[in-house]
Amino acid sequence: MQMEKIAIVTDNSCDASDAELAELGVECVHLRVIEPDGTHFPEDNTVENIEAFYDYIVDCDELPSTSMPPLLDFAQLYTDLSLAGYTHVISLHISSRMSGTVHTARMAAESAPIPVEVIDTRCNTVAQFLFVRRIAQLREYGLSFDELVEAAHELVGKTSICFMLDKLRNLVKGGRTGKATGLAAALLKIKPLLTVDPEGEVEMFGKAKSPKRAVTKLVQRYKELEEHLGPLECCFAHTRNMGGVDDLREAMIEAGIKLVEVGVRMVGPVITTHVSTGCFGFAYIPQDERVLGLA
Repeated sequence: MQMEKIAIVTDNSCDASDAELAELGVECVHLRVIEPDGTHFPEDNTVENIEAFYDYIVDCDELPSTSMPPLLDFAQLYTDLSLAGYTHVISLHISSRMSGTVHTARMAAESAPIPVEVIDTRCNTVAQFLFVRRIAQLREYGLSFDELVEAAHELVGKTSICFMLDKLRNLVKGGRTGKATGLAAALLKIKPLLTVDPEGEVEMFGKAKSPKRAVTKLVQRYKELEEHLGPLECCFAHTRNMGGVDDLREAMIEAGIKLVEVGVRMVGPVITTHVSTGCFGFAYIPQDERVLGLA
């Protein structure tokens, strides 16, 4: 019986750099961020590239657009993985409610030379990174292809992000508000608290009159999530608002939450195009005793 050699593929909506993903043994296809004049921003989520994009997005008059990876990118990668000796591929991608990436990956998978399971993670940004990281950890733990696919499906709807939106312009103008559509007029003087729901769509779960009150409500949200899902791993996320992250972490600790923290990550250009700067919050994923303590 042939030994399984399992490849993991994701996209740069997970907001990890290509080098970070390579360390996890994960391949990456890239969504594009395109300026109005047709210029493409760098696709690798390095700190330098993200910071440069933050500078751009706060001053631009017209928002850039985003586009999904071409079908050829997926087809070529799946073929290359087969030629490299891989026997199976798990392809983990941004919510299909936000991008056509999953659909494109599934089209490519139909003609791939090896079995490819495409998973709609129904999340994005740092939550998607936690999702991909977990499947990479479980592969290292020794799970088979079928077991990894099952584990991935178990995480769908249980891995997400909760954050304070500081600026409404990008989300409304880009048409990515989902269930939050039409809030602009009512929320001009407050801070919306948003999440990605189990179906993979943006949803407002609260509002606050200030970042300080947003912190209080984010802490309460985390407690409710742990009551519902059990112990979580947490990764803080922000778009140039490290102060908000520091306040949130401190408040969570003071509230008695036993944080299992994966760190702090900057949200990359694909998602920042729609939310702008000033956001902060946390991504979460249920704990798994098999991989606790692994990098």
